[in-house]
Amino acid sequence: MQSPKTSDVDTVYQRVWEAIVAHKLLPGTRLKEEELCETFGISRGFVRKVLLQLSHHKLVNLVPNSGAFVAEPSPAEAREIFQARRLIEAELVRELAGKCTEQDKRLLEQHVAREHEAFEGGQLSLRIRLSGEFHLLIGQLANKPVLTSFLHEIISRSSLIVALYQGTSPRKGKQRIYSPCSEHTGLLEAIAARDVQTAVDLMREHLNEIEAQLQLEPPKEEALDLKAIFSEL
Repeated sequence: MQSPKTSDVDTVYQRVWEAIVAHKLLPGTRLKEEELCETFGISRGFVRKVLLQLSHHKLVNLVPNSGAFVAEPSPAEAREIFQARRLIEAELVRELAGKCTEQDKRLLEQHVAREHEAFEGGQLSLRIRLSGEFHLLIGQLANKPVLTSFLHEIISRSSLIVALYQGTSPRKGKQRIYSPCSEHTGLLEAIAARDVQTAVDLMREHLNEIEAQLQLEPPKEEALDLKAIFSEL
C-alpha cells in the first residue's frame, strides 16, 4: 500500500469520530487493527497513526499488549467536560446571536429540520450525531475556529460520557422523554432574533439538562434486612 496522505488520515479520523458521536462505538469497545485495515482498506501503520491521533484527543486508550479501546471517561472528567462546554458554548452562541444573518438562520433551520426528521423517523444514531453537529454549526457560523476546534474534541468526549452514564440514570424513568431537538428550536429562535442573553441562558440550560440526565454519583448502598429477605422465601 502507498503511504497515506494527511487528508486520508483526517478522513478516517472523522469517520471514527462520527461513529463515537452517533454512539455506534461505545465506551470500552476494542478497536482491532486488522478489522480497521480491512474496513478502510489501509495499512496497519496507517491505522496506528489514526489510533495515536484518537488517543491524543482522549477518545481512545492505547493499552500495551492489549490493543486500542474506546475511552471510558470518569465521572470527574465528565463534570469537567460539561463545565468546559458551558464556558465555550456560551461564548460561541453569544457571538453568533449578536450578528446572526438570514443565511445563518436558514442554515440553522435546515439543520434543526434534519434533526426533527431523524427523531420522527426513529433514526437514533443519526439524531445523536446531528445533535452534536448543531453545536459545532453554531461555532462555525460564529466564525470562531479555535473555540470550535476545542468544541469538536469535547463534543465527542461528551458523547462517550452520555453513552456510558445516561443508561443508568435513576431520573430517567421519572422525567419526560428528553428531546434535544426541541431545545435546539428554542436556541435557533433566540439566535435568529438576536436575543443574546436569552440565547446564552438557553444554551447553559440545555447543557445543564444533558448533564442532569447522567448518573455520575455511585448508587447509595442500602442496608439489607436479612430477616425480611428470607421471610419471603
